[in-house]
Amino acid sequence: MLPKYHIIIGFIFSVLIYNLFDVSHFEILIFFLSSFLIDIDHYIIYAIIKKNYSLKNSMKYFLDCRKKWIKLSLEERRKYKKHIFIFHGIEFWIPLFIMSFYFKIIIFVLYGFFVHIILDYIDCLYFKEPLYQKFSQIYVYETNKKKIDFNC
Repeated sequence: MLPKYHIIIGFIFSVLIYNLFDVSHFEILIFFLSSFLIDIDHYIIYAIIKKNYSLKNSMKYFLDCRKKWIKLSLEERRKYKKHIFIFHGIEFWIPLFIMSFYFKIIIFVLYGFFVHIILDYIDCLYFKEPLYQKFSQIYVYETNKKKIDFNC
């Protein structure tokens, strides 16, 4: 899903949660930021691949890739590797969940991630993408074997 939608929907949920539950300004800020900053892994991938640290160029790169990807047939998409987005997988969330027992604020990070991932799942369903890519990055790694890089 595009960043602007993550920000807008994250904000709406933040306002709702703040008004419905007894949470602090800081906790709701952490929730809000987590609902879209989870996508920092996109920037990290761009910086590694392109050796360029421009956030603006990173956003343009992924938007252009998305446009090209969507134009491919479903069969054609299966030939290409998927990026490994380290913050978008259960492998990252489980340690955070365990840490949330010791640091209460981390639960708000997880709630923000949850909202983000639900939106990503909706996006995957809309574009007929497999949901595993937003659930397990180890599985993405395994399914990438014998596939070719998608050069956008």
